[in-house]
Amino acid sequence: MTYTIGDRRITLDDDLSQEERQLVLAHSKLFKYCLNNAAYKFLINVKKIIHLYSDIITIYSTLLRKIPNYDDVTMMTNKVKLNLIRLEDDLNRVFGDDIAGTMAKKGNWEEKHYSNNIRLLALLILDSCMESFDAIIKNLNCIDIFFNNFNNLRKLLIPYLTSQTKSIAKSLGKAHYLFKLTTITDEIVNITELTPPIIKQLRKVEKITSGIERESLILETAFAAFDPSLQQYTSILLGRAILKRTIDERECQIIKRREVCFRAAEHVGSIPLTEDQSSNFSMDYLTRYLSYVVLVLVALISVIVYRLVKVLFG
Repeated sequence: MTYTIGDRRITLDDDLSQEERQLVLAHSKLFKYCLNNAAYKFLINVKKIIHLYSDIITIYSTLLRKIPNYDDVTMMTNKVKLNLIRLEDDLNRVFGDDIAGTMAKKGNWEEKHYSNNIRLLALLILDSCMESFDAIIKNLNCIDIFFNNFNNLRKLLIPYLTSQTKSIAKSLGKAHYLFKLTTITDEIVNITELTPPIIKQLRKVEKITSGIERESLILETAFAAFDPSLQQYTSILLGRAILKRTIDERECQIIKRREVCFRAAEHVGSIPLTEDQSSNFSMDYLTRYLSYVVLVLVALISVIVYRLVKVLFG
């Protein structure tokens, strides 16, 4: 990583001049600030992902209740939904009710003790999230198998969701590993000399920071790809196809779209497993449209992320 201190750009290596060493020692808190800030941004992105998946599982759970005689998958989905709602509540208590947290809850986050506070909090949150995502993946696999066996239910699936969910779970696992690593972050301010062992430890802090930033970017990308897709899903399937009306764009936003889902469920008595070919056009069009939206968004965001990664990490 390259640090900007005043008008100087410094990279940690064995060739640091004496002046650069003095600058690093004078601004040693920079390493802790960068790591703590990366951790906060990552956890906020985790919070947004949990809200997103709570929307998704709530929609699936509500739709499944309208499909008679398949109680096993319905009960499984409802259990996953309730666990996600509890996790949402926990994250809201820590970071605030806003999707991206609140400044009042953040407080002096950069000054907090990394090892005894932020690191332990991150591990606690990630333990819960990883357990939830294990359950989500199993749940989505069951829903995929079930829905794909019936032409009417197949159109209710959110395109590419299961593969993206596995990618998110993998990212959470990598972040968990990074947060488990011990560092000298909280002792850096007491360093008086940049010896080779100390520089090695500072590089370790750098790698952890850049690693957390990388996983944070992956979560941010996933959210940016699937949140608009779910807005379209809410507007077209729940609004036009079921409620037979145009849904205000604000009602399709994260968390708020759950209410649209509940209204749509009240509007239908039950969802048939199959339908005749003559009534398939609008739903087939929806499936193709959503698939196209997700593909385009993923492609565009991947290009942006690739360029950002090149700038940030190499």
